[in-house]
Amino acid sequence: MRWVLLLVLLFGCDTNEKQQSISLDYSHPTRYSSREVAVRHNIKVEPNIADTDLDSNMTARITVPIDVQMTVDYKNYTTTYPNTYYEYGSSDPFTVTTHSPDSITISISTAINSNYPIEETETIDNETTECTENCTVDNSTVTDNVTWNDNFTRGVVTTQTQKANWRDFWDNLSVSDNWSYISVGHIDNVTHFCDNSSVVSQIITQIQTDNITNWNTSCNDQNWITGGCGAGLSIELSVKQSGTGDCACNRTNDNTTTIRPAITNRNWGGVGVTCGASSQSLEVILKR
Repeated sequence: MRWVLLLVLLFGCDTNEKQQSISLDYSHPTRYSSREVAVRHNIKVEPNIADTDLDSNMTARITVPIDVQMTVDYKNYTTTYPNTYYEYGSSDPFTVTTHSPDSITISISTAINSNYPIEETETIDNETTECTENCTVDNSTVTDNVTWNDNFTRGVVTTQTQKANWRDFWDNLSVSDNWSYISVGHIDNVTHFCDNSSVVSQIITQIQTDNITNWNTSCNDQNWITGGCGAGLSIELSVKQSGTGDCACNRTNDNTTTIRPAITNRNWGGVGVTCGASSQSLEVILKR
C-alpha cells in the first residue's frame, strides 16, 4: 500500500463566474515511487467532472464546480501493458467552496491492480528463467533478500541522497511479498532481528502508511518502534529492550539500535549511542 498526495491549488474565476466554477491544479509528488515505471498517470474527478492525463510536469488543470462533493480517482499505466492500469486509488470525498484556502492536500491510498500481468522470475540451480505457466522448481531453494545499508559520519548531517535512498527502500517493499525476517544493526554485527512474519508485515505497513505516529510492537522480547522524528518527513526504525519513544537519545547500556537517516539534524541514530554516535555503517536486511 502506498500513498499519493495531491496538492490542489485553487484559482477563482472572475466575480461573475466565481459562484459557478473554480480552477483546480493537480500536482503529483516526485518522491512517489513504484515497483514498475509508470509512463502515464490519469485522474478522474467524479461525479463526471473531468477525465485527464497528467502532462510531462506531472500536473493538470481542470475546472470544477464549487459546493459539490467530489472525489479524485487515480490510475497509472506502464509501457509494457499500456491498456491495463498498474496502480489505482480514490480519495475521500471533498468539497471546494468560495471560502476554501488557496491550496488543499488530498491523500489517495493506492494499491497494485491484482489483474496486472506481472511475470515472476525464479532461480533454479543458479540459472534465472522466466516462469510463465505450470512452472516447478525441483530440489532447489529460492532465496530472496533485500538490503539497505549506508555509511554515517559523527556530527555530519545526512545528505539528500541518503535520505532518498532510505525512503525508497521502504517505498519499494510490499507486504504481499511475504517477508518473514528483519534484522538491523552494524553491517558487520547484526544487533537485533525479528523472525515473526506477522510482525515484520506490521513493521513494513506502519512505516509505509504512517511515518509520523509513534508506534511500537514486540518481537523476540524487544520493542520494535517506528515513527517520525524531526521537522519535515522523517522515517525512523528503532529497536529497544524497553521503552517506546522513537526520538529518545540512548546510551550504550540501553542496548538500543536506532536508524533515522531522514531526520533534519545530525542525530541519524546508531547502535548503542543514538545521538552524537560515532561514525559507523548501518544495515537493514529483509528475508522471505
